[in-house]
Amino acid sequence: MPIIYSSDSGTSDDGVIISMSAVSWAGARDASAGGYVQDGFSGYSAATAATRMSGRRGGTTYSVNRSFFCFDTSSITSTVSSATIKVRGYLNNSGSVIAVKSTAFGGDGGTDLAVGDFDAISGYSAGSSLGSSATTYGGPIGSWSASGYNTFTGTSDLLADMQNNDVVIICLMDYGYDYKNVALTSNNTFYCGLYFAEASSSSNDPQIDYTLATAGYVHNVTGVAAANIGKVNGVATANIGKVIGLS
Repeated sequence: MPIIYSSDSGTSDDGVIISMSAVSWAGARDASAGGYVQDGFSGYSAATAATRMSGRRGGTTYSVNRSFFCFDTSSITSTVSSATIKVRGYLNNSGSVIAVKSTAFGGDGGTDLAVGDFDAISGYSAGSSLGSSATTYGGPIGSWSASGYNTFTGTSDLLADMQNNDVVIICLMDYGYDYKNVALTSNNTFYCGLYFAEASSSSNDPQIDYTLATAGYVHNVTGVAAANIGKVNGVATANIGKVIGLS
């Protein structure tokens, strides 16, 4: 099965955008821009996060972290039959994570990750759950591994975008609070850590493992287009590579 890795160089370097120290949940979660971008680390312990904590003088502050990845899929032109997004965990696993489609990096991988990409999620809706609006690529994963690979089974949207688009951009975000837009009502931290493409070994890199569909026999038979033929001599065309030795 072929594997593609998240970019770790140029303008589409993966990373985390952090929206922090807001005095309300909406101020952190629904911000149009994060406070800063964190990249360049091989691993980050709060790659996805939803937190509430005591601030100065008895106040309360909220923070939300989201991670973004860009995969070059320009070489894929045929049907993708299956795919898994695999991300190795790092240190923390106190939350749940979902993978959604993003328009960060300029939407085409051509710009650096920027604070303004914080809400660059296809179908993003401020003030409400993303359950009926965002495009899900995989998950959620409720039991995040802090050391092994976490595997998201790719949705049909991911498979189609891998075939049709030159890049696939993924946001990993907290599922239980951020994605669902559920405000924390008591002080708590929900962190999940992961390795980024800067990891010293490719075995730790975020990756998509995929399989292409078998093309089958695609030629006309006695003047009938292959698209209109289900079987040849009782054999499904998807199972035919050659007829009388000819491909």
